[in-house]
Amino acid sequence: MGNGLVGMNTRASAAVWCWVIVLLMTLAPSPGRAAQTPTEAVQVTMKDLLYLLTELKETSRSAQRQWEIEQVVRRAFNYEEMAERALGEGSEKTTIADRRQFTRLFVQVLRDDLADKLRDYSLPQVAYLSEQGDGTGTQVLVAPAGREVDTKIEFSVVQRSGRWLINDVSIDGASIVATYQTQFSRILREGSFSDLMEFLKQKAVVA
Repeated sequence: MGNGLVGMNTRASAAVWCWVIVLLMTLAPSPGRAAQTPTEAVQVTMKDLLYLLTELKETSRSAQRQWEIEQVVRRAFNYEEMAERALGEGSEKTTIADRRQFTRLFVQVLRDDLADKLRDYSLPQVAYLSEQGDGTGTQVLVAPAGREVDTKIEFSVVQRSGRWLINDVSIDGASIVATYQTQFSRILREGSFSDLMEFLKQKAVVA
């Protein structure tokens, strides 16, 4: 009887260890599935955005285009921290519900601004020029219409939960988050948080 129980326990332990080994092998990155680099993360995002802008460019598909691009923003951008930085000191007098609603509208404004700035480009035109890290994040420099074009887009990328997320976008040196912060601060200085929310709602209407 005792030997039988020992045998059963041994087999159970062996089975558990087998499952642990299988699980570890599944989670461990394989040579063919190396972790994404910052540049690769930006490449995937640009590919998704430019594909949607090309395939859904008809006016009749504007609502679908906006929805699809918003999903890319939510998946590839560090949008919650971007919204917090854009709101700046204005967040001190807001409630959690206010900030949640602000973030939702911020994503929609960011979605439409990205679409507006990238709509004239196509994927074959995009050149990835450099990737540089500074200890707080990584900057990926992109020329959306080839290496000979003056316009340059710099994606600031940070790692969150093992993934590279876009934390800011600068076009010819102008940070989109800093631009938002300037706009929002002026509205809050001259009016109220309700005025800012109304401004965002007007910007986020379906095109």
